Amino acid sequence: MPKSRRGRIAAAGGLSMLAMALIAPLASAALTSSSDPAVPTPADHVTDTSQLPPGWQKSGDRMVTYDGDATGLHVLVADAAHAYKWRTAATLSEPGIDTDQWIGQTCVTGSGDRAVVVYAPRQAVNDQEGFQRRAFAAVVDLADGKVTKLPELVSLAYFNPGCGDGEQAVLSRPQGDGTQLLTVDARQGRLVRQQAVPGQLTSAVPLGNKIAAALGNSVVSVDAHGDTSTLARTAGTPFRLVPDAHSGLAYQVPAGKKTQVHRVTSAGSDKLLGSGALGALAVRGTGGRVYLTGKDARDAVTESALPKSWKALDVPATAEVSTTGILALTAVGSGTEAAGGKKASAGTARPVGIDAVLSGTGATLGFRMKPRAPEQAQGDEQSPALSDGMHTDSITPEGTTASPASSDDNPATTTTDPDRACAVTRNDPKLQSLQPSPAMVEWAADLAVQGKLDVRRRAGWNGTDFASYTPQGLFPSHELKGGGRVPAQIMLGVLAQESNLIQATSRATAGESGNFTQGGYYGNGGSVHTVNWAAADCGYGISQVTSGMAKSDTTYTAAQQQAITVDYAANIAAGLQILQDKWNQLYDKGVLAGGGDPKYLENWWFALWAYNSGFNQPDPSDSAAPWGLGWFNNPANGIYPADRKMFLSSGYDDARTPNLWSYPERVLGWAAYSQQKTDPATGTTGKAFTVGSWPTGSAPDAEPAHDTFCKPTDNECDTSKPRKVEGSSQPEGPCQRDDFKCWWHQPVSWTDCATMCGTEVLKYQAGDPEPTVTPVHPAACTSALPPNALIVDDVPSTVKFRVGATNPCASKRNWVNRGTLEFTFGSAEQNGVTVYPSKIDFHQLGAGFGGHFWFTHTRVADHTDSVVTGTWTPDRKIKGWARVMVHLPDHQADTDQATYHIDLGDGTVVDKTISQDTGGKNTWVSLGSYEFHGTPSVLLSSDTANGTGDDSIAWDALAFEPLPGKPSDAVTPSPSAS
Repeated sequence: MPKSRRGRIAAAGGLSMLAMALIAPLASAALTSSSDPAVPTPADHVTDTSQLPPGWQKSGDRMVTYDGDATGLHVLVADAAHAYKWRTAATLSEPGIDTDQWIGQTCVTGSGDRAVVVYAPRQAVNDQEGFQRRAFAAVVDLADGKVTKLPELVSLAYFNPGCGDGEQAVLSRPQGDGTQLLTVDARQGRLVRQQAVPGQLTSAVPLGNKIAAALGNSVVSVDAHGDTSTLARTAGTPFRLVPDAHSGLAYQVPAGKKTQVHRVTSAGSDKLLGSGALGALAVRGTGGRVYLTGKDARDAVTESALPKSWKALDVPATAEVSTTGILALTAVGSGTEAAGGKKASAGTARPVGIDAVLSGTGATLGFRMKPRAPEQAQGDEQSPALSDGMHTDSITPEGTTASPASSDDNPATTTTDPDRACAVTRNDPKLQSLQPSPAMVEWAADLAVQGKLDVRRRAGWNGTDFASYTPQGLFPSHELKGGGRVPAQIMLGVLAQESNLIQATSRATAGESGNFTQGGYYGNGGSVHTVNWAAADCGYGISQVTSGMAKSDTTYTAAQQQAITVDYAANIAAGLQILQDKWNQLYDKGVLAGGGDPKYLENWWFALWAYNSGFNQPDPSDSAAPWGLGWFNNPANGIYPADRKMFLSSGYDDARTPNLWSYPERVLGWAAYSQQKTDPATGTTGKAFTVGSWPTGSAPDAEPAHDTFCKPTDNECDTSKPRKVEGSSQPEGPCQRDDFKCWWHQPVSWTDCATMCGTEVLKYQAGDPEPTVTPVHPAACTSALPPNALIVDDVPSTVKFRVGATNPCASKRNWVNRGTLEFTFGSAEQNGVTVYPSKIDFHQLGAGFGGHFWFTHTRVADHTDSVVTGTWTPDRKIKGWARVMVHLPDHQADTDQATYHIDLGDGTVVDKTISQDTGGKNTWVSLGSYEFHGTPSVLLSSDTANGTGDDSIAWDALAFEPLPGKPSDAVTPSPSAS
């Protein structure tokens, strides 16, 4: 299969009245902008306790949920005995991963004391390997917040993890020709059994001393030896397995537009209890209690017919239910799950809103809480799944040398990566990516699809050495076969899904420059201690352009590769080409949706499918061989829940769990409902871009049924015959082939697009000027120090500070650079090659003094491979007294243990420790006055006694201010212990 080249695009602007009708309703607490003065801010607990059932003070009911942002996946807990006051049990993340959102799932053990959690960066859902085998797992003690990370990577599928009625849980992942089942003893916080079982089982949960799981059209049990036996055979694919307290198991089976609810015992006695509409009836539960939820729950099964420990609740089918069923959550979110693109300050999580209903009375409740993990360092420490099990096959890529010849290309001292595998390096101050605002992205996408993205980038744009160019001069639009063009909302939906509409790192705000947002540049798989160039994924920027961006790839010229990296508009133009090529590839093979009219959004379903996971070409030597679009993104695939609705159609809460939908479903969801963005000036949240328009006002009306691309005569797929292939790593499902090559290559129409399908809504027309943005963190251009101060900037004078074509420091700079800042980077030996893991978490931003500074996060000294050291040296000797001043930027600098080692020029070193937190201001801070006796230097290292990877430490400008004599703040030298 050819490697897919991914692209991303976004839009922001006014909405038509019809488009407004498509917006999912906002939950009262969970998704309303906190800045709206008309909406009262809910408390973090029930304030009117008269609403609670009698005896709530002694109730053992507990609600556990989760929400993710850039700081981690927050495990949130509320107990009835404390009026459901919300608290944070833990926040889970990995130090080597730069993401705008952590996602995942939890389950609660039978005691209610512990949660088993699967978590991953949002980007994992865009990659089949990441989805199936790259999620992390941990056990969280819900009382004291203790986090025990587990030493294996697992699947991100919706059914993982699965808890039983005791303290054990099951994790799973495809492995080779089978499934790896991992049994967790949550009380001990360790894996107690690993089993390789032939075939792939789904929805695995503990059942007695065995494991129950779905296998094809059966529910099976797996004993300690890995042998399977059938408990029940069904007419569909079983899903949502929930153990009850009496050796039984609840599960669902889809049956056309309905879902059936069954109970099977460990002895194999199976009973159909009732059925309801798909999406209107669901099975939930924990600790041996089983709850039927949804509007059809009470009609599906009479109360008297329910087994012991089962109960029907009058709450939505999608609701999360507390341990004893008293409270049900109807929406959870910070309002930023569908926003992305902004990296919070270290340790700063987004407030979370929660909507709930009391199942007994139907009373609605609203909560608002700020996640604050009591043991944050535990949740941030690197998973042993990376440190113990990660292969580090580091290589010296083609075209590089293992031993650089000069300091300019020595990876031990240069900020860049001369030993990299990808085309354009990180941390080159002359190649910074400008972060666009949502309006800028929508402007570029709208003009690009019209073939009019011809804005002139003048020479030196954004501080580069580029010659003048236009984005679609470098990357011309490709004509679509059959005529027409890409709708703007399709391109915006791709960009929203791929990059959350950002070109630069999520640490950069709109109007600020920094390193490009990238996929797996270091090939580290999330480990902060691993550099694996052989596994590098060279995805760049807002469209995550991948193919053509390896160092050895000549698809693009060097100038094109650099423009893709630096310029969001050029990146969008390149991403558009990729999407157009996918359409043309499928058009040539006759794989068309809805007759192939590109103006309808749904007709891009196949091109989006190919854009994400590629297209398998026909075998010219074997006409009977399967070919077409792969099984992973087929909506009929069993890794997606059968009762899901259109992505985002139920609200932005869907963005917490994007792994429940295939790639085309997610893109169409963004096209219909948009992302959300917060205005930094006002704090209000709104649509990031203009959404499409649907004739009926309802985008879900035009979505294909989940089995649309599943036909026995077309791709050997049959939903009426769910099947599990023995020895396969694929989940049970409708594919009838042993090799799971149920690849789709037929034209299909599932609706009348003229009356049902979406079309684009343009905000910007050809000739509209590029929107401007005012940076939240403007540079400090002017020095307030005395004229004789020797300012040593953090970058050479050859680096030009620009924001696009603008020089914000024009006529303001009243200083010159009088020295150098040089770095040394912590290294490690991996497979006989020296690599530099310290660069993984090393960053640059176009802000601070003069428009540039560097930063990383603090580590303890033992983590030598993660430590960065910077040394400022002036270009002359100083003899006599001088004050040392350090400039601290207004963000990304907050450690309270920044220790500066000041060399007085004669070998005497004095230490000065300060806090770098300036309260959000660009400012100069004195390190004291000293008597110098030669060429001085000041060294700052990222190792601190409390370094956990949370606090940021920055290197900006430093200055030596000569003094006429001994000042009042003179420091008596006291030799440094180092």
